[in-house]
Amino acid sequence: MRRRHLLIAGAVVAAGGGLVVGFSAPTPASRLGRGRLFDPQDGEVGLNGWVKITPDDRVVVAMPRSEMGQGVQTALAMLVADELDADWSLVSTEQAPIARIYANTALLTNILPLLPDDDGLLARAARASVQRLGWLLSLQVTGGSSSVRDAWEPMRLAGASARAMLVEAAARRWSVEGSDCKVENGVVLDPAGTRKARFGELAPAAGALDVPTDVALKSPTQWRL
Repeated sequence: MRRRHLLIAGAVVAAGGGLVVGFSAPTPASRLGRGRLFDPQDGEVGLNGWVKITPDDRVVVAMPRSEMGQGVQTALAMLVADELDADWSLVSTEQAPIARIYANTALLTNILPLLPDDDGLLARAARASVQRLGWLLSLQVTGGSSSVRDAWEPMRLAGASARAMLVEAAARRWSVEGSDCKVENGVVLDPAGTRKARFGELAPAAGALDVPTDVALKSPTQWRL
């Protein structure tokens, strides 16, 4: 056990200059970003750094990794689309610009001599340290089977946050409670189900709202894709 602890500490020292006690990994909320970061053009509206909506209801997802035959452009887009309740046939991807929120914070965890189920205090501190290092270095890198591991939370939160903004825009239009509205396949429905609004028509008003970070993610039983 002592030998393993020394190996872990040595790996972290080599990678980041030292193990800082309490050094926290970047949170999904800190990686949301503002809509303008995703370079919206031609009427597109950025709802956060990962999602923009076109006037004709298409959902464009920022793709921070390269497609090398592993299906990452499908897998990562699905994370966003499922939380957003988007019409999958209208979802596309666009290579993400260079920005820190797209850093691969999971990549450097591969250098640590840890088992996947090692959840001890030292293991958590070591992972947090190298994740923070990847963030600080803005490692926008594809590799190490890390794309989904890194994107799992931030891209789901991006979809959920964008969904909340679209719902709030619709609720304000109809003077109803957003919590009573539903979203189905790229359309927001009012509580009575008599009025509906497409993502494309709601996007301008939604884009003017603050980006919410405290939103609930779906449980596995609610996933469609």
